[in-house]
Amino acid sequence: MSNIKNKPICQEEYVQKVRGAMQHRAQWLYLLLDEAKKRGADWEDAARAATSRCGCFQGADLNACWEDHSSLKSFAQVFADEDFQKYFDMEILESTDGLLWIKFHHCPLVAGWQAIGCSDQEVAKLCDIAMDGDRNIAKSCGLDFELGETIAEGGSCCELTFRLKA
Repeated sequence: MSNIKNKPICQEEYVQKVRGAMQHRAQWLYLLLDEAKKRGADWEDAARAATSRCGCFQGADLNACWEDHSSLKSFAQVFADEDFQKYFDMEILESTDGLLWIKFHHCPLVAGWQAIGCSDQEVAKLCDIAMDGDRNIAKSCGLDFELGETIAEGGSCCELTFRLKA
């Protein structure tokens, strides 16, 4: 039995459709990595490198749209817009000039991995690989990043904190 709790809150139809696309992406990633592993590839190293690269170009795009680089309130507007907040049932706990602290109460990626039968251990590994994207978004934007508890490891949410570098 899984220790992962990942029930969506927002049930709007368009949100469910977008989550479905995210779940499909997560499943596709798992199956690709599983096939690479079966063929003897260093699948984790490749997955981390690819996810990190993706985070870098996503971070560059966000950085270009981020209007006031002295404020994480401004960063929150591009990182966590209204729709994105619904997809992940996000709760912004603190948004100040120097700090952005967010809880994600649902993860469509985790739901996708669970739907195809991944074990809790596989989900946790895949989640950490996926978080390399967020780590590199922060790095590309010149921000410090801290990952707290995660849904994939049995937490009640995923907790992300961004800080302006001192």
